[in-house]
Amino acid sequence: MKSVCVGDNVIDYYVNSGKMFPGGNSLNVAVHLARLGCDSAYLGNIGDDDMAKVILRALRDNGVDCRQCQFIENGTTKHCNYEVIDGERTFINVELGDNWSGPMVLNEERLAYLNQADVVISNCNAKMSEEMKKISRLDAIYVYDFGEKEKYHADEYLSMVCDRLDLAMFSLPPADERTLVSFARKIMNSGCVNVLITMGTHGQYLINKKNVVHGEADRIDAVDTMGAGDAFLAAFICRLKELGWQKGEILEKDRVTEALKCAGRYAGENCLREGGFGEEV
Repeated sequence: MKSVCVGDNVIDYYVNSGKMFPGGNSLNVAVHLARLGCDSAYLGNIGDDDMAKVILRALRDNGVDCRQCQFIENGTTKHCNYEVIDGERTFINVELGDNWSGPMVLNEERLAYLNQADVVISNCNAKMSEEMKKISRLDAIYVYDFGEKEKYHADEYLSMVCDRLDLAMFSLPPADERTLVSFARKIMNSGCVNVLITMGTHGQYLINKKNVVHGEADRIDAVDTMGAGDAFLAAFICRLKELGWQKGEILEKDRVTEALKCAGRYAGENCLREGGFGEEV
């Protein structure tokens, strides 16, 4: 499977321990897909400060193709600051630096490159919502992570990113099945085929027009939950593609059940190490 993750790269800084890790949703997913044996690429803007060198080293060390990235002269790398206690993180703030390398614009050359992929993945933290309609027109399976913030559930935002969207992922508080199905219908009415909802220790749901599939969460003593959703999404995509997932497909229950189990195991293993994928700066 050829996958391209489009969007963000950051340095995650744990203020209470002084530890730093390369991260960002797109970068994390790209690394996990590579570790799962996929032909994985990352496409985004990269600065040229010292932290950008850390980002590049992490990509190259994990076998992620980053040759199509745009390198921004004098560009700074975003820092996300957290406090992490007993494996759980609390977001503090973001520092962009003097000249944040920022979101990428998808020109014709980059779109031609993306059209060679089997799967294209992006997310709300990429800050590229206005570029997503370009991706939706490609032949590749299109996946988007909406994260956990309610502002990304607004109708205007959904209209920008949900057109021909094959899989939307949301991190939500625990809720009953009826509430989750109602939420998923809103997303599907915006143009999405399959909706994946993760709720931490309360498990996951995959909802589409045919099926409502619940997955149980594995119980573990987490060292760090940073990047757990990214690890889950990568493993979920990888297993579904191994099982024959196609563009525009309404996923069937048996394949979803298998993919949820694989993703849960993989994400649980990732929580046993610090950082988005376990590599400290």
